[in-house]
Amino acid sequence: MNMKAHASPTRSPFAAAGLVATLALLAACASAPPAPQSALDAARVAISNAEKLDANRHAGAELGEARQKLALADGAVRQESMIEAERLAQQARVQAELASARTAAAKAALVNAEMVRGAKALNEEMQRAGDSQ
Repeated sequence: MNMKAHASPTRSPFAAAGLVATLALLAACASAPPAPQSALDAARVAISNAEKLDANRHAGAELGEARQKLALADGAVRQESMIEAERLAQQARVQAELASARTAAAKAALVNAEMVRGAKALNEEMQRAGDSQ
């Protein structure tokens, strides 16, 4: 019986250390948020949409920044910095949306300029037709 009482205290420090290690591991797993997959996906879709609109031509700087932010977000996920990854992914999405908006504005300005040229040519033609009568 004396031996049993003596064995228990020697196991106790190991059991306590094991329990502490297990709890620390569980806390570490529980504290790491999941990857911000929806934010990353939204950024990828926004970049893809901007590319389809030919944003490289009209808003290359904004599109390049969106790609860079997305690459940084992917790196943050690999380093398990999920809050940073989500922030960067959101910034990438916003930059891609800005690139899309600037591209649409640039294309609209080109269409507008073409319409002005067409209207001016039509007015000149009407003037010549009126002068010849």
